[in-house]
Amino acid sequence: MKLESECAKILLAADEPDVCSLYGQMLEGNEYDFRYRIDGQDALEIAFVGSFDLLVLDLNAPRLDGFKVMARLKEAGKVLPVIVMTEHFLEQVVEDHLEGLQVVEFLRNPVMVTTCFERSPAGDLVYSDGSNR
Repeated sequence: MKLESECAKILLAADEPDVCSLYGQMLEGNEYDFRYRIDGQDALEIAFVGSFDLLVLDLNAPRLDGFKVMARLKEAGKVLPVIVMTEHFLEQVVEDHLEGLQVVEFLRNPVMVTTCFERSPAGDLVYSDGSNR
């Protein structure tokens, strides 16, 4: 996956405003255009109208959980790569529910979002394992 431009747009959906703010500071400091919502329903609404390069999604988001957010994006034909975060679900449970969705990374909370990828000089999204999938 490649994020074009110096200011790739990332949407984060997580239920902790302080955590979202901290992630935002880290991402904006690395030249990403960052937006966040503290519940899944709001994230879904902005994902439909916005043009984002990546969605970072807490599976336990309030009002509409991450599984439902991704299912609705898929139903609507909205193609958006997703990094999922969870502290409650086992990886196999998550993988079983996310079959056929655009999940590019599974992270166990707590996590530093900036540790899962960094920019290469060419502007590719590079994951912590060194790949650019």
